[in-house]
Amino acid sequence: MKLLLNTVFKFSEAHRALLQAACPGLELVEQNAGTVEQLDGSDVDILVTEPVPRNLEAWGRLRWVQLLSAGSNQLAGHPIRATALPVTTASGTHGVPIAQYVTCAVLMLAHSMPQVLQYKETQKWPNRLALAGRLLRGQKVGIIGYGSIGRECARQLSALGMNVLCLKRDPKAHRDDGYNVWPGTGDPEGQIPAGWFGPAQLAEFLPQCDFVVVTVPSTLQTEGMLGRAQLALLKRSAHLIIISRGGIVPEPVLAEALRSGVLAGAAVDCYVKEPLNGPHEFFSTPNLIMTPHMSGVYDGFWDLMVGLIAENLRRFCAGAPLLNPVNHRYGY
Repeated sequence: MKLLLNTVFKFSEAHRALLQAACPGLELVEQNAGTVEQLDGSDVDILVTEPVPRNLEAWGRLRWVQLLSAGSNQLAGHPIRATALPVTTASGTHGVPIAQYVTCAVLMLAHSMPQVLQYKETQKWPNRLALAGRLLRGQKVGIIGYGSIGRECARQLSALGMNVLCLKRDPKAHRDDGYNVWPGTGDPEGQIPAGWFGPAQLAEFLPQCDFVVVTVPSTLQTEGMLGRAQLALLKRSAHLIIISRGGIVPEPVLAEALRSGVLAGAAVDCYVKEPLNGPHEFFSTPNLIMTPHMSGVYDGFWDLMVGLIAENLRRFCAGAPLLNPVNHRYGY
């Protein structure tokens, strides 16, 4: 059996030993081609990658695809969705670092850090009262998408005294048995939220929120879900943090909301087109923290990811259910 790794990461000797112990006789090959379509997959059984080749006929032996991303929006319109070929994600390996990013962004916005940091540049003592911090204790944070990332955001923000509301596809399903590489984190039992909402309750959910964190996956159902009408339902003092994918909040709509004061501020880590290089209206939008899709980039990811691959390999070779299977019906 042959596993092909398509990424900038490399298997160490310890990684190879772990994977081969999980599936004896496994052949491990590393090929980081310019594009995934340049890879030779004719004799590959397992592909570990982020982009997935579209010409599946050239991958006649392929039996399983393990994605390196927590999301699977790259498969929208992909021919693999019409097949029974299993695809699994890296869900459960990003919760803690992305939640740390969200906590950092919430604190920066609450303490006007984008404005405060201008002091060093201008060398002029500012109006401190105008930059007064905002107490988070007792504030309501609405988390849109309550998977492994959203649940760890809830755990960290509730520790600051914030009241958590969540909105998810099935608000009756409070428990989450998904993969989580960090035991003791997240909210697997669904005990933290004070309120549970479904997509049809967005108009009831949004006006209650002082902060909104978007962790929902990018699907046909979520694309553009927070448009002009939805942002207008938020308090003018509300802040928005987007860490999942671009397009869930249309970028021109968000820029307009920040310029007009419909929103007090936002932090955005993902964009419709990446990498995002100027010119783009976000670069001149006030009260906006921009980061280059880095909330899930952290030291130690590859070791944890190899652990997930090893466990899925063990399951694959034993004929057991794989962790993190993509549900093509829902798009994640």
